[in-house]
Amino acid sequence: MKLIKSNKRMLVSIILIAMFSIAFTLAATLGVLAAEKVTLTFRQNDSPDDAAGLPEAVEEFNQNHPNIRVKYESVPWSDALNQFIREVKVGGGPDVVHSAFVWTMDLAKAGTLVKLNPLMEEDPLPTGIEDFKAVKLGELNGGIYGIPWTTDTYGMIYNKDLFKEAGVSTLPDDSWAHFKTVAKKLVRDKNGDGITDQYGFGVAAGSGPAGEMWFLINHYIWSNGYTFMKQAKNGDWQVGVDAEQIAEAMRYFNSFFEEGISPRSLIGVNWEGDPELLYALANGDLATGFVVTSVFDTIRKINPKVHMQSVQSPMGRVTRIASLGGRTLVINKNTKHLNEAWKLLKWMCSKRVFEKYYTQQLPAQKTLLKQISIKPGFEGFVDSIPQAQTFYEYIISPVRVQTMWALTNREFGAVFSGQKSVEQGSKDLIEGIKEALRKAIEERL
Repeated sequence: MKLIKSNKRMLVSIILIAMFSIAFTLAATLGVLAAEKVTLTFRQNDSPDDAAGLPEAVEEFNQNHPNIRVKYESVPWSDALNQFIREVKVGGGPDVVHSAFVWTMDLAKAGTLVKLNPLMEEDPLPTGIEDFKAVKLGELNGGIYGIPWTTDTYGMIYNKDLFKEAGVSTLPDDSWAHFKTVAKKLVRDKNGDGITDQYGFGVAAGSGPAGEMWFLINHYIWSNGYTFMKQAKNGDWQVGVDAEQIAEAMRYFNSFFEEGISPRSLIGVNWEGDPELLYALANGDLATGFVVTSVFDTIRKINPKVHMQSVQSPMGRVTRIASLGGRTLVINKNTKHLNEAWKLLKWMCSKRVFEKYYTQQLPAQKTLLKQISIKPGFEGFVDSIPQAQTFYEYIISPVRVQTMWALTNREFGAVFSGQKSVEQGSKDLIEGIKEALRKAIEERL
């Protein structure tokens, strides 16, 4: 009997020891798993309307990757570049970052980004890097530092109902002269009180250094065979447009304000997403506009009843062309979780994200552009993409894009506001760009 009791006590002891051992092991394992959970930060720069769907896309990634937790954050475009550079310099910053096409090469030169080639070899993109547009904007010395994420272009949009009311049956994209003729027919005094309350054309025409007018100006001069910066066969850089040709562009766009086709209040608007411009287009106070895809989408959300359609930019004397812009995803060199950051980057480029969440943007992948459903009305933007061109030549030129951008908006704005004549403004713009080129070449020597 004593032996039996002794054996029972021993058995109980063994069981208790085993249970404590299992519990300890389980606790240790859970602790390790908890410790191994990776935290990443994804940063994007658009407004809440333009970025609609992205927080939900990030949350689905989190649900599909229990050992990774991605924090979503936004920084306005106006602050994004400088803030990221400051953070990287002190060893910080987000892991996966939303960059503009025109920033990526400079960020790579500054040593702030991860070279992505090894990651692409170990864990390839589903359709390969060749399927992406504008890859060279993120290349440096044979390395790829950014994956093009979205692609967009500016297009002309028009209110179909206002066209019908005005008896205008032709599209406003035949030529620049034709576009102006059409826009002028759409100016209205709807109340009969001598005050214009419907204008023919709206554009963010402000003189701010990052204002949107820069893009429309480039559409115009490119379509007529000019460019701000070009490289000769011997490798030398030169200004590809003269004062007389710039004066032509200044007269054309200034005539919209002088003839009352566009409201003068837009001379103070720098961003096509400004509420003044958005609501005027959504409510029918502006019959046509010049915007990107996400803004077009926002206008239709503001007023779901508005019948808006997109068309390409007007034909010039030489060609029809648009600027190909977009967003790139890059990885911060300071990330402590490179493989996880790459997984997140790939997810944000996936068909699932563009079909379900980020529907107001067009993917930079040629395959996806054909596969996903395009919202009605977006046809003009999609048609523009094949012949659109990036600012690559400007980016690799000695003069910084931001310098040409700021000079151009400043001088056009001075003409629009009456501070300068067309002759003076065009002369000052060309002299300013030539001086910037001279200084940039000297700095390279």
